[in-house]
Amino acid sequence: MSKRNPPPPVIDAARVISYAFVDDIPFLGASSPFAEEPSLDAVPRLAIAVGLSAHASPQIFHCDEEWISLGTSGADSVEEAKEDAERVYPGVSNRWIDTNVTVEEALAFYDSETAGLKCSFCGKRPFEVDGLIEGPQATICRSCVEEFYDDFQTDDGEIIGN
Repeated sequence: MSKRNPPPPVIDAARVISYAFVDDIPFLGASSPFAEEPSLDAVPRLAIAVGLSAHASPQIFHCDEEWISLGTSGADSVEEAKEDAERVYPGVSNRWIDTNVTVEEALAFYDSETAGLKCSFCGKRPFEVDGLIEGPQATICRSCVEEFYDDFQTDDGEIIGN
């Protein structure tokens, strides 16, 4: 059995709420709720986490020994996530460990992992935007590029400037 280290405060831009070691619990099997996605196999670690974005729902992260996410399944609440996990890993309900990681601590960890990467114009982090472009002096997100492009257009489609 590998060493049982706790997870980092953030997995895949989601704040870890609770975690459990399930490498010694029988796996009853699970199927994906979506036909196009493969079913999840047995894993040694589970984490319940909530995305760092404003309107994120809880997710169960199915992780390897190093807390690398191998797949996720969603839930409407942390309690529902724990119930779902119990159906697949009977007995896990007695093993959940709460992390007590605050949103501020999770964001500080995320920023340390991403070297503080943010859009230089709107200040949003990578998980809050749909892509970032890094330059030597600045970083810009897709929505700022689109907004600035629109600002440089006139009502009749002519480009303003040069």
